[in-house]
Formats: sequence, structure tokens, C-alpha cells
Amino acid sequence: MRFIGESGCIPSTTKSRLQAILDGEGFGFAELIVRPKASIIGKTPRETMFRQTFAIEPIVHQSGENENRADFSNTPLAAGDTIVAYGSWDTLRLFARHQDLLLVTHPEGHGVRHQKGYLAVLLFAAAICLTITGVPLSLALLTGAAGMVLSGVLTMDEAYHAVDWKTIALIAGLIPLGIAMEKSGAAALVAESLAETLTGAYPLVILIAIAIVATVLSLLISNVAATVLLVPIAMLSATGTGIDPRALALLVAVCASNSFILPTHQVNALLMGPGGYTTKDYLKAGSIMTVIFIAVAVTLIYLLI
Repeated sequence: MRFIGESGCIPSTTKSRLQAILDGEGFGFAELIVRPKASIIGKTPRETMFRQTFAIEPIVHQSGENENRADFSNTPLAAGDTIVAYGSWDTLRLFARHQDLLLVTHPEGHGVRHQKGYLAVLLFAAAICLTITGVPLSLALLTGAAGMVLSGVLTMDEAYHAVDWKTIALIAGLIPLGIAMEKSGAAALVAESLAETLTGAYPLVILIAIAIVATVLSLLISNVAATVLLVPIAMLSATGTGIDPRALALLVAVCASNSFILPTHQVNALLMGPGGYTTKDYLKAGSIMTVIFIAVAVTLIYLLI
């Protein structure tokens, strides 16, 4: 204070960045997970210059059941490792779509507009009500999204960055493929060939074949289109076999949602980006799920008939 008085300096009324960090204003702890295909896998925090690269302070490192609160700067990182870090909420918020680290903790602080919460719920409910009244789903949700931007629930930049444009491009390419399968008659040809092949076959063989075809078609066209296309064929195949046609229709409806093996389904495509998955990952995990799905569905339907 003596120096200030003698030098004529005027004390600043605004807090320094260090003081803001010490006071915890706009800063907090967050949980981050190393993504499956992250570039930092196998590298230590020291090698990746963690603090300088990500502008956050790592506090705790957990790998499986092993938790390290001491110095882990020389510990190699692995996929699925959890890191508890301290930093500004503005910086931590960027990890929601980071290619190496996935933000698990919901960001708090300045970016959260608690006073807009009720308005967001109201606009979402209004969009759902529009769909009930007969308004197309896409138009209803677009109206709700526009309402949230206009009312200040989120900014235009936030709305733009919230869109996964890679997924949009992927789905945009899949839709014409499905339409081409339907319009060209390729899907109908597959279904008709199935009906001719299954004539006089054993009931269990018919069930397995229809389940497989429904699964394959659901990867190429929408599940609704696959169901509409295959149900008449499946019911026709039941003629003279003693199988209840309704059971085959149910099998088609169930197996038309058995689309785990490729990211061609919209839900799989939406998870592909944030999860860092590749087509190879879907093939490895989805193949097992697909076989189990068909086995369970066919067994249950076979018991019904």
C-alpha cells in the first residue's frame, strides 16, 4: 500500500485471472473419458503436454479399478480411462465434441441459463403437441428449435455447433440409397425370390430365412419400408405350411429393427461420431448382437406357432 501511495498507482477494481481461479468463479471440476480412437492413447500426460494442449489441470486419473491421485504425468493413457480435471467451464465445455476426450460432467457456470429452463421445456412440449395435431415431425421440431433460438434459450452459434454435420451428410447419403432400392424394384425382387425359395420348406427354415432377409433389408432401406415390403411376402410364405401368418408378420416387424451390424441406421450414425466408432467396430460388436437377436426372435416366434 505504501508503494501504491508513493508511486501514484490506482488499485484495480477488477479481479485478476489468478484471483478468479482461486475464488472458483467460472471454474470447476469435470470428468473426462479417453475416447476409443483418441490420438493420446499410449502416451503419457507429459508427452502430450496435457496442461498446455488442453488448458486444464488433471487432478485424478482412473484406469479400471486403479485410481491415482498422485503424480501420473508418466502414466500411459488408455481408452476408457477417466480423468478428473480442473479448468474454466468455457474450456471444459469444448470437450463435449472433442476427438480425444469425452466430457461426462454437465458444464456449469456462466454457460448455463437456468432462467431459461422452463421456457425450453415449454417450447419442447409445444413441438411435441404440434406432432400430435398432425404437423410433420420434421416441421414441428424445426419450429421448436427456431423458437429456442428466437427466445434466447441458446444462441445461433450454439445451435450451429450442436449439429453433427458428418452425421447429417451420412444420413443424407443413405436416404437416396433406400429410395433407389425401393424404386428400382431391387427390394421387391429380393422379397419375391424369397417367397419362391421358401415354398414347401420346413417352418423353422422359413422363420430363419425371413428373419435374415428382414435384417439385411433394414440395413439398406428404412425399417418401415422393409416391414411394409416383407409382411405380405411372409404371410404368403405361411400358406400351406401350418404357420400362423400373424406370427411371421410379427417376426418381420421385430427383425426390421435388427440393424446393429452397420452404421447405416440413423441411430447408429448418430452414435458413430461422438463415440469415435468406425464401421469395423460395428461389424465386430454388431455381428454378435445380430446373431443373438435373430436366435432369440426366431425361438420365441417358433414357440408361439
